[in-house]
Amino acid sequence: MTLLIVLITLALVQIWGSGAPLHRDGWFSRWSRHLQTMPSINGNSGLLLGVTILVPVLISAIVMVVAEDAAGSLGYLLMGVPLLLYCLGRGNFNETVANYLRNWYSGDFDGAAKAASPILRELHEAPSDDTCLHEQVFRGAAYCAFERLFAVLFWFILLGIPGAILFRLSALYAEDTRGSTEEATAARWLWLLEWLPVRVMGLSFAIVGNFAGCYRAWRRVLMCRESDTDQVLEAYLEGALGGIDASECSGGSDLSQVQRQSGAEIEGLQALLSRTLLLWITGLALLALFI
Repeated sequence: MTLLIVLITLALVQIWGSGAPLHRDGWFSRWSRHLQTMPSINGNSGLLLGVTILVPVLISAIVMVVAEDAAGSLGYLLMGVPLLLYCLGRGNFNETVANYLRNWYSGDFDGAAKAASPILRELHEAPSDDTCLHEQVFRGAAYCAFERLFAVLFWFILLGIPGAILFRLSALYAEDTRGSTEEATAARWLWLLEWLPVRVMGLSFAIVGNFAGCYRAWRRVLMCRESDTDQVLEAYLEGALGGIDASECSGGSDLSQVQRQSGAEIEGLQALLSRTLLLWITGLALLALFI
């Protein structure tokens, strides 16, 4: 059933471009603000985080149990697909990257920065020049793909719908509390949730990319407690995409070497992510077949 839910969810994402029809986060913001008005909870950042996130997670677990008891596997499927869709990242990732590359290849770097703004918001950085723009988009695109899809799938496969809800609400909470006194606690909690799936993703990059280069990077940062998730992903990708050929970019032959190399890296990243997703689905199918 897990495999079927994942396949249906990904098919709907292909049709809609994202899970946008189900991405309604107003209820979570209202719930969080309500808890912040309670002095007994608001004074403790850890308790506030726990209550804000774990109560909806427990409710989702109860809903899934009730749905399965009421309608069996069909009920689990009918509730699982929309809830997993809700847990996927916000925005149309593929469209954002395509718009960025279109402007980058045309030499419109201001337009490229504007097109990549949803990706750059994930890093909360503003590019200072063209080279910096590409580096940040490369790192931001990797983290955006990880946060919006792969981390969600990891926790869904491991813990079911409650696991996916746990990660998505943790990401939303970290974003909502940015700049507040709860920011450090929320960011550290999200980093802990990302620690294991990002390392599994690094091994996946090694399998579908340059194994030797990626595996060296994976070993180097395996037990690192200081690097942010986007920095770890960047290290993996530099190893997995080692030796990429700039002549393989799709921007044409009239581009500068910098444009060609940078564009080829983004396109290589997209291809690597597609192969990684296929690897995960294949692995999930084998688990469903033999377990």
